[in-house]
Amino acid sequence: MIDVPWPDYALSHWGVIILAFALAGVIKGAIGFGVPIVTISVLTLVLPVKDAIALTVLPALAGNMIMMKEGGRVGAILARFWPLLAAKGVGLAIGAMILASVPTRAILAVLGTVVVVFSLMGDRVPRLHLRPRQEKVAGALIGAGAGLLAGTTAIFGPPIVAYMTALRLDKATYVAAIGTLWTLTNIFSLVAFGAVAVLTAPLLVASAPMAAVLLSAYPLGRAVRQRVDEAAFRRLVRAGLLVAGARLLVLAVV
Repeated sequence: MIDVPWPDYALSHWGVIILAFALAGVIKGAIGFGVPIVTISVLTLVLPVKDAIALTVLPALAGNMIMMKEGGRVGAILARFWPLLAAKGVGLAIGAMILASVPTRAILAVLGTVVVVFSLMGDRVPRLHLRPRQEKVAGALIGAGAGLLAGTTAIFGPPIVAYMTALRLDKATYVAAIGTLWTLTNIFSLVAFGAVAVLTAPLLVASAPMAAVLLSAYPLGRAVRQRVDEAAFRRLVRAGLLVAGARLLVLAVV
């Protein structure tokens, strides 16, 4: 009989972990974003920040794989955005090494800053304007920065969304690009976090059933979207994230 490793968390902590992924699934189903930023904000209430980051990656991958399947066009996306992906992979590897080696307070400060900035931005995306000849160079630069964010916080969406918006992609290409790029970033993260021992075997085992929790909450989120004013719901989510981000910043300095 195989002895399956399992994190030694208190029962109450497991309750918060399940709640975090269920809440993230509802929010993702309702407004289309929020898995890493919501789960990490909630998980850090009871877990070390590095555990919270590590637990998020596999469930996020499960959700993004569904989006990649729906969007399709994987080969075309890879051919167009390979500079972004290559630079992101390098940045993510560096970020993971930083995550594994720096003190917890520094990670809390970076994570808190990212959450606060994200919550204050709302739906306002920086208006960049890129010409076709600038696409690959800008993609590599933005990919490197997003990779550093992914490696240190597991949150990398905002700069990539700003880049995609600047390219003025049609809806089908945008959805396909998000699905493919997000999925591959999650795979890079699994490898990088495993290599620096941030994602340990017990954490990997514990994160697997959380993918099921996350995905099972999507339909409830879609139901919420149909019954609740989406703009008001977004404001509520962002207000909660602002409080959570401020808490992380306080923990970083107190």
